[in-house]
Amino acid sequence: MHRFYVPDIDATDRSISLDGQIARQLKTVLRVEAGEHVRLFDGSGAEWEVEVEHVGKTDIETTLISAVQPVPEPSTAVTMLLGLARPERIELAIQKCTELGAVRFIPVMSERVQGGNTGSPSPKRLERWQRIAVEAAEQSGRAIVPVVEEPMAIMDAVGSVIADQPLFCMWEEIADESEPLSTSLKAINDNNSAIAALIGPPGGFSEQEATAIREAGAKLVTLGARVLRSETAAIAVMSAILYESGDLGG
Repeated sequence: MHRFYVPDIDATDRSISLDGQIARQLKTVLRVEAGEHVRLFDGSGAEWEVEVEHVGKTDIETTLISAVQPVPEPSTAVTMLLGLARPERIELAIQKCTELGAVRFIPVMSERVQGGNTGSPSPKRLERWQRIAVEAAEQSGRAIVPVVEEPMAIMDAVGSVIADQPLFCMWEEIADESEPLSTSLKAINDNNSAIAALIGPPGGFSEQEATAIREAGAKLVTLGARVLRSETAAIAVMSAILYESGDLGG
């Protein structure tokens, strides 16, 4: 059954009108007719099944049938801090990590941001990234839509999450200060319901940045000797967290 993200649904009003892009997709792409059912979710965890009552020129009228039990969210809420890279790399990381269950994305500006100062995303770019998160939630069956936040300087981003949850920084240098991600995940308290993961830009973090991140309370971890692209590292980290917490088919 087709699913669509519709914020601010009032479940007390059984008549729900759909317009804009959703109405155009239902009418011109899916060619829905009166009597067909679709599902709507508001991004906060609630989902409903509705029946199409009328297909108009620019809008579609539906009637709420019932609430739907949404797909369960992972037991661990994962925040992904993504070092800024080329847009297509960030977009892939957001798409796939949303499908896997990430709840929050923070683009991070560091010394080796691709493109220098021009690497900071524009408002339109941030809107696109948020839209990618919405589409990935629709496709994967999630009733939660992760938030893509405004870009932050590296240490500001670290400080915004470190007080509330463990933060693992992916550090490409294998040194005494770093340990395998699997070891770090096994060592955290089972009661941790939230984890943050920091993925560097394609050039990685400088040694000074890594030191500052560690001194702020983060754990430097390694994904092994193979060099992974930043988007691959993000997907691998998200998958490892889910596996360790028993949320990857376990």
